[in-house]
Amino acid sequence: MADATMVEYLYPPNMLDGDWDEKQGNRKVVVRMSCLSDGSGETNVIKIALSDLKTHNGNIPSRTVVEWIEYQILGMACLLEWDRAPHAEILRINATGQESSGRTDYQSYGGRIDPGGDDRTGDILMTTTNVTNGDSYEINICLRLKD
Repeated sequence: MADATMVEYLYPPNMLDGDWDEKQGNRKVVVRMSCLSDGSGETNVIKIALSDLKTHNGNIPSRTVVEWIEYQILGMACLLEWDRAPHAEILRINATGQESSGRTDYQSYGGRIDPGGDDRTGDILMTTTNVTNGDSYEINICLRLKD
């Protein structure tokens, strides 16, 4: 059995359907990721595929910039990374068997920027460790898209 996970694009609405107006200059995307674990965990699971995102001119962005991350995690540890060679860490959240919640804000210095520079995808990956049945996470992430 696999963990029950969900990825939902909160902003702009209908992001993956292509029903939002790209001409409005949308350069930000907010994504909600959640999971209720059966204890199996996740390893390098693509949560946000760069190829699904579109800049204000309709192109796939070259990179993303993380502006902020809000999280609530019960039990497990979560690692968010960009798919690069080697993977580039975005944020490691360790609940150490307890509940952990908070907000990490990178906006004061321009955001946490995907280093890019290789032929990997730039997708955002999730890995969970120290997972037991019933552990969970809910993570909201705000991305700025770079042309």
